[in-house]
Amino acid sequence: MGEIKEFTELPGTNDSGKPNKFSLKQSAETLHNDMTQRNQCVVFKTGDTTSHPLITVDFSAAKFYPKTTKSGGGDPKASHYRMGVYAVARGTAGASLYFKCPTKNPDAPGQSTPYVEAELTGTPDQISAKSTGRDSMTVLNAVSRAMAKQLGCASQASLPSRVPAAQTN
Repeated sequence: MGEIKEFTELPGTNDSGKPNKFSLKQSAETLHNDMTQRNQCVVFKTGDTTSHPLITVDFSAAKFYPKTTKSGGGDPKASHYRMGVYAVARGTAGASLYFKCPTKNPDAPGQSTPYVEAELTGTPDQISAKSTGRDSMTVLNAVSRAMAKQLGCASQASLPSRVPAAQTN
């Protein structure tokens, strides 16, 4: 996606004093937190001086997921995929993937959510002109499969080892 082979992560710590370095374990533990408190995967091109990330991947607990419409309306660059319960790539801008994975909210005993939302956001001035929405979905699916395994829901997440062809409206 960035036409380079070396990447770096966001250094330092977040507002909670936790390392910004991405870990599946930390991300799984912060699924129910506010976005500013979640452990996100922020990837930079090595040597880039713009301070703009190549991509950001964020996971959050979700009660609902969007429904795919067959109206043909909406974003003409959007491509839907049959994986998880909902998957869409929006050109090189990013991708969203929802998958079944019940998680309990540690701050609200007895409350759980049935889905996990994975979101990949690309930075326009960092993404290669050759990159595609399928590239975004491929990266997001790979990280999501690892997250589903970390959370113990890989068998119900419906995340394939290879991204299928995009659906047409």
